[in-house]
Amino acid sequence: MIILHQEMRAKPDKSDEVMTALAAIIPGARATEGVIKLDIARDLLDPDSFIATGVYKDGAALKRQESAPEVHRAMAMFAESLAAPPDRRIYDASRDPTLV
Repeated sequence: MIILHQEMRAKPDKSDEVMTALAAIIPGARATEGVIKLDIARDLLDPDSFIATGVYKDGAALKRQESAPEVHRAMAMFAESLAAPPDRRIYDASRDPTLV
């Protein structure tokens, strides 16, 4: 299982534009084979900050989801819309059998 955690900070005048682009990713991603969960949220205390958390069956599922046109459109706008590059972290995880 792969977990993606990505934090993004929009330029203040671009927050709504970034939110719209990120929102467009969610429906297709959630329908992608191997995507267990994908959530993208706004920071409650900082409306310019967004946090994406995805859980994927494997690296191939992450690649499938990231190959979607909506993801490419969002990434293309990041250079001019984000205050800094996204902070992206990928973790290799496994389920704890004692918790299942």
